[in-house]
Amino acid sequence: MKLTCPNCKTIIATKDIKKVNTNSLFIENQCPSCQAWFCLNKTQTILKISGIFLLLITSLLNIFNIKAEYSLAFSVIGFIGIFVALIITFFGKYDAVKNKKSN
Repeated sequence: MKLTCPNCKTIIATKDIKKVNTNSLFIENQCPSCQAWFCLNKTQTILKISGIFLLLITSLLNIFNIKAEYSLAFSVIGFIGIFVALIITFFGKYDAVKNKKSN
């Protein structure tokens, strides 16, 4: 997957990103060309994590046959959750992180 740095507009392959800050919920990457930090928009990150949790919860409910009469509804909700997460992963916009010091 290729990303575009919001600071210098350089196209970056994900394998070229060497520095990643994972100290919080919002994962930050450092551009290898301009050394600026960027991350996925915070709202998009929360929606992505919510979609993954929807898939996880509904899958577990289906696996353990909890409320089996709702298994079709759980499957549809899980599908919607992973669909949202995939759309945000592939088409989400990245934002520059302000005032980030190099480690």
